[in-house]
Amino acid sequence: MPTIDWDAVDHACWWVPPGALSLATVPAFEAQPLAVRRRVSHLEYLHLVETGLVLEAFFVERLAWLAGRTANPQARSAYLREIREESGHSLMFVELLRRSEGEVARPRAGVRFVRALARRLAPDSALFWAMTMIGEELPARLTCTVEAGPEEVTMSRVVVSMARVHGADEAGHAAFARERCAEAAARLPAWRRTAQSAVLAAWLAAFERYLFYPQPDLYARAGLAPGAHWRACALANPARRALAARLIAPSVAFLRGIGWALGGPRQK
Repeated sequence: MPTIDWDAVDHACWWVPPGALSLATVPAFEAQPLAVRRRVSHLEYLHLVETGLVLEAFFVERLAWLAGRTANPQARSAYLREIREESGHSLMFVELLRRSEGEVARPRAGVRFVRALARRLAPDSALFWAMTMIGEELPARLTCTVEAGPEEVTMSRVVVSMARVHGADEAGHAAFARERCAEAAARLPAWRRTAQSAVLAAWLAAFERYLFYPQPDLYARAGLAPGAHWRACALANPARRALAARLIAPSVAFLRGIGWALGGPRQK
């Protein structure tokens, strides 16, 4: 993993490009002082980091369970490689949280629901791997908006470095999850896959709402009060809805293509 200059953490820069913020294009937000808008960018990136920590801890726990129960050396090696890289990401996330000026929020009800539902699944089930794939791909695509920030925007060098490291590794993790998901889904009877599709759709909706629309206290901590008003603005923001739909679409298309009934035609 490339060395990150943690002493270069800069709160005078953007951590998420202004066009990728949940309130981007909302006139009342765009009229706010630059310091407030940048503060929202810091907290929204920390929200992404905190979400990653929760999901990666759960994923590592399940991978360790699988690695300890397989007699296949190749499978064990693959699980352990995933654990090593996910653990590296978590250490990177923790270091940024430690050096940030924002109070770290505990996981909210939305992510607790996501985690609680996933814990009820068999670690190598089709539904587990479908949820894992979504949990890998959506945050990774949102992270890519950081690395792809426009040239005229001064982005934090530390955050961009983190995004590059995370994005490069997550491409492999997503491919790993997709492969396991397709294999497990192929073993499911069609009726069971159809029945489980409603659960998967509910999980996706809950995760989308949690990931793309932060809780009111994030806005309040940035100096936007009342927070509930600003979250309502984010939920109603066409630009945010369009970004979420664009980032979710490839995952949904893949899942439909292997037989999950998430609406729309199955790919041939």
